[in-house]
Parts: sequence; C-alpha cells; structure tokens
Amino acid sequence: MDKNTTNKRIIEIQRQREKIIDLIREFFKQRGFLEVQTPILTKGMSTEPYIDPIKVEFFDDKNKKYEGYLITSPEYNLKKLLSLGFPNLFEITKAFRQKESFGGWHNLEFTILEWYRVNSNYLDMMKDTEELVFYLVNKLYQRDYLIFQNQKIDLSLPWQRLSIKKAFLKWAQIDLDKNKTLRDFKKTLKKKDYARNINLKSFDWNDCFYLVFLNEIENNLPKDKAIILYDYPLPQAALAKRKNKKSFYAERFEAYIGGIELCNAFSELTDWREQLKRLKEDQKIRKKLHKDFIPIDKTFIDALKSKLPPLSGNALGVDRLEMLLLDIKDINDLLLFPINKMFKCNKS
Repeated sequence: MDKNTTNKRIIEIQRQREKIIDLIREFFKQRGFLEVQTPILTKGMSTEPYIDPIKVEFFDDKNKKYEGYLITSPEYNLKKLLSLGFPNLFEITKAFRQKESFGGWHNLEFTILEWYRVNSNYLDMMKDTEELVFYLVNKLYQRDYLIFQNQKIDLSLPWQRLSIKKAFLKWAQIDLDKNKTLRDFKKTLKKKDYARNINLKSFDWNDCFYLVFLNEIENNLPKDKAIILYDYPLPQAALAKRKNKKSFYAERFEAYIGGIELCNAFSELTDWREQLKRLKEDQKIRKKLHKDFIPIDKTFIDALKSKLPPLSGNALGVDRLEMLLLDIKDINDLLLFPINKMFKCNKS
C-alpha cells in the first residue's frame, strides 16, 4: 500500500471515529443526559489494587511541589458532582493506566466513556449499554450486527445474560459458592491440576478467580454475539453495591462483544462506611503486592456521606468500541499517536 493510500485510510478512520463520538453524544443527549468535563489531573485517586495510575509532580510559580495523578477513570469526580444534585450525566475523556501492553487492545492513554443514571440499578444500565451499541451500529450500517475480522456478531436486543456463578459452573465446573475462602479455592485449583505449572502459594482470592476466568471462561465466551456477565463475587465488587447484606455477590456486570470486553458497570455503592472499609482493604492488598501507597480520597467519602440517591454507572472503552465498529484489530492502527509509535516500543 503506497503512502497516499495509507494516509487516506488513516484520515478516513479518523472521520469514522469522529462520527462515532458524535453519535454517542447524540444518544445520551436524546435521553436527557448532561455532558460534563472533569479534570484529567487530579489529587484523589482510586486505590484499586490491580490498576496502576501514573503519578505526576508539578510546581507552582514559587517552585512549590505538588503531587497528583492522571486519572484511570473520571468516576470519583463524577460522583462528587452527583452528590451536588447533578442529574444523569456522561463524560468522554482521556484516561491513563500504567503497565498496559502497547498494542492489541491496549494503550497507556485511552478514551473512556462514563455515564451515571440517577435512581436506577445495574439492570437499567444493562439496557443503556446494549441500546447504545445497537444505536451506533444501526446508525452506521443500518443493521443489527457487526462484521469483525470476518466474524458476524449478532447485536439484536436483548443481549444474552449469564451470571458469573453459572459461567464458572458451565465452563470450569467450579461452584463459586463452595470456594468463598482462599483455602477452598486453592484446593479446587489443585484438584483441577492448575498447581502443576503454577505456584499458588502467593495467590490471593482474586488471583485464583482470574486464573480460572482467563483460561476457562473468557476464552469460551461466544464470538458470534454479545453477552453480559453479571453478579461478580464480593472480592471483585470494587465500587459495586452488594446484592443484599448476606450475599457473596455484587451488582456488577461486564459486557463482551465477540468475546472482547467492552465495559465495566455497577449498581453503585453509596454507603460511605462500606466504601471506606473496602478502600482500606484495597490499601492492604496494594501493600502486600508492593505497590505504591495511594491515600484515600476523603472528598470522595464526603460526597458519599451526602446521601446520594440510588445510582448505576458504566465505564466503557471508546477505543475498543471503535475498533469493533470499524473492524480494526490493533489499537495502533486506530490511534493517530499510539504510545508504541511515539516511544518506539516493541509491540506486545
């Protein structure tokens, strides 16, 4: 392919990306959502153990040093706005995460769409999610399916739904109800012969979960349709509301299209005491993993203390969605200035 042809294709991809962003805005504004802009550089940051932020140092005019983070998600700031009485809102912004591979579906800097619906739960958010994607596909192609890498992916509504518990039983023959403790989970993995090539000694419960999920669940998700996996175990709850006081599961879901993870959504946890408890547990896990200490954002806890209404929220990877919609299998072919090219890194 000659240079002119290559450049024309790059420009055409960007025109299509622009159209997708316009359609996302159109979708939410038709439904009465308010678009907002929150900071990319922030003082408070999520303490999630398995997400690594980029720390930033900067100085004022008197050479006083400050420290902050590039956001991994705008979630905290959006919830602070909701605590002030903001209505349903959405944001399309840049986010940053350390230790991402440079290529494939990942880039250190990426575009994220987050939206929050007041007086709702994750069932309402499931409907929002599938309707958004269906809206985009219908507007772009006037049909109810995608063609991605020669695979037809059915997006007709409603999408298939499967609980995490049933997914583990179906594809891994593991009953999560019988593996609530780390000790039991490790015993199960040893019986399944995982310990033959892997030292499970340092594993925590989440390590065990992901070992099974990535090897036996994710690989078996349908490639010809969209599916929503829901009701994740409490160790996977993050900022999600527990199903009930005694439940081992939380109201969290992830949507997959053709086997590709697209988003992460919750019925949002609004109990500040429970949230503070979880953030402190996150800090302990980060310490155990020898990761940087991240202080708890007290202004976020104060926002929860204001007695937020029931909320549901979703964080969706816009670049991934664009790749699926435009049939692009490597993010380096989507972005104008991917990290891989700017820093001449080896592709993952």
